[in-house]
Amino acid sequence: MLIGLLLLLAGIIVFVVNPIVGIIPGAVLVLVGPFVMVMSGLAKGADALLSIGSTKTCPECRSKIPSDAVVCRYCNFRYK
Repeated sequence: MLIGLLLLLAGIIVFVVNPIVGIIPGAVLVLVGPFVMVMSGLAKGADALLSIGSTKTCPECRSKIPSDAVVCRYCNFRYK
């Protein structure tokens, strides 16, 4: 998300500093910046959705194990 904001700001600065030569690169950076911000936000959201429910905590040893595990790989606790 920070990279997208930096691209947006760089595009504005390029256009303001040299509006004749910098109009095309500035416009490209101004258009690409918000796109990168949106895509990085979507990627973070997808990672959060995929990680929900993928692990559980063993009640015996408190280790993180896969949610579909039947036996804890660390202490051999068996789930009923």
